[in-house]
Amino acid sequence: MSRELLDELQELIAKAEPDEKLKEEIDELTGLIEGNLEKVVQHGKRADSIVKNMLLHSRQGSGEHRPVDLNALLEESLNLAYHGARAEKPGFNITLMKDLDPSVGEVDLYPQEFNRVLLNLISNGFYASAKRKAESGDANFEPTLAASTRNLGDRVQIKIRDNGGGIPPDVEAKIFNPFFTTKPAGEGTGLGLSLSYDIVVKQHRGEIDVATSLGEFAEFTVTIPRSGPSSQALRS
Repeated sequence: MSRELLDELQELIAKAEPDEKLKEEIDELTGLIEGNLEKVVQHGKRADSIVKNMLLHSRQGSGEHRPVDLNALLEESLNLAYHGARAEKPGFNITLMKDLDPSVGEVDLYPQEFNRVLLNLISNGFYASAKRKAESGDANFEPTLAASTRNLGDRVQIKIRDNGGGIPPDVEAKIFNPFFTTKPAGEGTGLGLSLSYDIVVKQHRGEIDVATSLGEFAEFTVTIPRSGPSSQALRS
């Protein structure tokens, strides 16, 4: 509303036809106000995302776990993340490479919660690869995300690898900490990987690890038991 009022004020000032010096001063002040309002919007969006993600933390385990076709779930997550990124940034494009083990079959899990993990890892990969392309200025660089599954017998494994700028060592040690983010204000809450860690480790009795090379890639590996989540872990 304040931004709309600023627009109306600018229209009134234009009608008043102030001299050049006064107009410059008015433009400078309204520009500062506009910048402050933009910060309010950014931090408001971040606060909104933080609250929503905190609610997701508190709701873990509220759904039902059931056997799910893991490859189909990963395919669905890739499609959702890709079309979501395209809707947000129409010029977005990335090469998707899939290596899905057909013997993975069904895994007992909480599909909604586990889908959040996949979407978060995929979206982060999209962001990293697109950022590297934008910052490198290399017209030949092709943003790429690789997703794979493996049947490990009583366990299954998912790998999500991007060819972004990688993760610095000092950042790598903190990436699963709540509220830690390297994204600009308004673009990240710092809860995505923390929530993913809780869903994988505490809810599904699994493991989530990262391997990275600075300036080259980041690869997240999720390994969960085929037998299903731990009810004991959910009660705690």
